[in-house]
Amino acid sequence: MTTQSITIYVYGRVQGVGFRYQTYHWAKQNKLLGYVRNMNDGSVKIVACGNEGQIKKLIHWLEQGGPPGSKIEHFQSQFCEVKEMDDFSIRH
Repeated sequence: MTTQSITIYVYGRVQGVGFRYQTYHWAKQNKLLGYVRNMNDGSVKIVACGNEGQIKKLIHWLEQGGPPGSKIEHFQSQFCEVKEMDDFSIRH
């Protein structure tokens, strides 16, 4: 299967509610590579690499509300160049 990379900016109540931690565990469980990071504007950035099914599952999870405790108002996603990553991490 072809590997895809996507960058997603998530807006709403997504900082201070365990969003990065829960996204990290969800991504590891679903075998995605990449990272999650808080942004200065209050959003969260997710860079994820995986096959088409894994990426669709991530988008669906976010559409369903993502981690408990967060309130996603909207998110913007854009496919990007595949980056060489060997794990999923929380970046600070």
